Amino acid sequence: MPDPRRGLAALLALGVAVALSACVGIPSSGSVSQGVAINADSGGANVQYNPEGPANGATKQDILKGFVAAFTSATGGYAVAKQYLSSDFQSKWDPRASVQVRSGQARLSQVNDTTMDYSFTASATVNASGSYKDGTQPFTLEFSFVKQGSEWRINSAPAGIVLSDQTFQRIFSPSPLYFLSADDQNLVPDLRWFPNGTAATRIVSALLAGPPTWLKGAAFSRFPDGTQLSDSSGSVIVDSGIARVDLSREALGANTKDRQLMQLQLSESLRSVGSISRVSLSVMGTPLQIDDLGSNAPQADTKVDPQALVFRKGEFGFYANGKVAALSPLSGRIVALDPQAATLSSDQSTAAVLASGGVSIVRKSQAATAPVDTRPGLIAPSMDENGYVWSVPAGSPNAIIVYDTSGAPHPLTSPGLPTDSQVASLEVSRDGARVAILLSTSTGPRLVVAAIVRDDKQVPVSLGPPIIDVSFGGDTAVDATWADQLTIATLVVANGQSNVQLFTAGGQRLSLGTMPTVAASIVGGNNGQDGLRALGADSAIWTYLGSSWQSSKVKVDFIATQR
Repeated sequence: MPDPRRGLAALLALGVAVALSACVGIPSSGSVSQGVAINADSGGANVQYNPEGPANGATKQDILKGFVAAFTSATGGYAVAKQYLSSDFQSKWDPRASVQVRSGQARLSQVNDTTMDYSFTASATVNASGSYKDGTQPFTLEFSFVKQGSEWRINSAPAGIVLSDQTFQRIFSPSPLYFLSADDQNLVPDLRWFPNGTAATRIVSALLAGPPTWLKGAAFSRFPDGTQLSDSSGSVIVDSGIARVDLSREALGANTKDRQLMQLQLSESLRSVGSISRVSLSVMGTPLQIDDLGSNAPQADTKVDPQALVFRKGEFGFYANGKVAALSPLSGRIVALDPQAATLSSDQSTAAVLASGGVSIVRKSQAATAPVDTRPGLIAPSMDENGYVWSVPAGSPNAIIVYDTSGAPHPLTSPGLPTDSQVASLEVSRDGARVAILLSTSTGPRLVVAAIVRDDKQVPVSLGPPIIDVSFGGDTAVDATWADQLTIATLVVANGQSNVQLFTAGGQRLSLGTMPTVAASIVGGNNGQDGLRALGADSAIWTYLGSSWQSSKVKVDFIATQR
């Protein structure tokens, strides 16, 4: 899968504004919301703010303005900001409780002689664990003042900090934390946001806390329960590019394989910090000798064949230089079904195919291809890394059935999907831990992204609470696909034109604009937005190059999905 850091850099280069914020009384729970993959490198660390402490004789208004301005520096646990607080309140205020990202200007108003209100509109919130949640809403925060000697100081304030959207982008960086699929075969990302300079310690602490609520039952950590940074360190020390992570004694309970996976989780999660090239792991000061997992290690960035997988002029296979390279004997069996859509497994040995007779599972090792799902109105099927084929009728969003390798059906519990909606597309992520479902509803397109909960035999049994559940503008939902490990591309028709948006799980949203043609489908590849392919009304393959959609002039019946 494409690197989420690349997508982030692109967003920031385009000047996409993010809004974040949080304080006492500000929600820090619930599903994390939508957006685009954003570079997790702490490259913004070279942008430094040096706020000043309170001036002698400052008014209450000056003190409040200075306090908020000092939120730009987390140095010393927000030491400068704490200078604006009374001596009694300094140890009580918790700046890490949340971040509210402010859009537009704030307004100050006097409530009484010792109280002022700070009002603003927040467009997003980051909670204490770094999880991002979209949502525009107004806030009014109350601050109380007390005279300390001859100077005014803040004696009561909401927990957390407030930053303008532009400032937030400069001093916070997105960092994917990596957990493991239930079978330890794939790394599963969860995007978090942390301030530059403190990112390494906060990344490790968040990783040790385990998967978030929305990923429970779908992704796992191999750190033994209770493992924390050791009391002697309390932080991650970065020295000459080496992140030194000293863990509490609970980590000694991990076996050899789990220690390798622990090291992998740390290494991949800390890759987002540009100053770190290697991780050294120890327990209570004693280094752990951990062998590398080698080529069998779970991957954070699984790639697919860069060539388009297509059905064209009665042939199925990879298209290049005017020819379709068949996958023998799979291609012939797929063609025989007169296919309408297909998904190819990662090892290219199996395909889930939609045809007029329903959904079939086609295998290299088996000649028979009788449909496993013959319900009317089926949409294009998906597959996961455990070999399950996902199928659902467009008009029955709560009738998802997964079929195992023998063709046996397993109904899936999918609470929360509106019964009066139409399913435009369903696609399982390449790590097999999450699913993206695009719906057409009476109020417009709606995107739902949720974790896949499995039983102890790896059978998908239900969907977890959504990380993304958002309705957005458009007349008709057409298709959605995973653009990379964190980002989903949606294709909708609005005002007679096709437009594409990118939604990042735990991040931001980005528009890729309208297409010169009405498109029928969209398929992900490698390199995020650069790997997207759409099928136009003219049957040509369209790709996103630079900042616009371009036609390849290559005409096909459909573009298949690669696992």
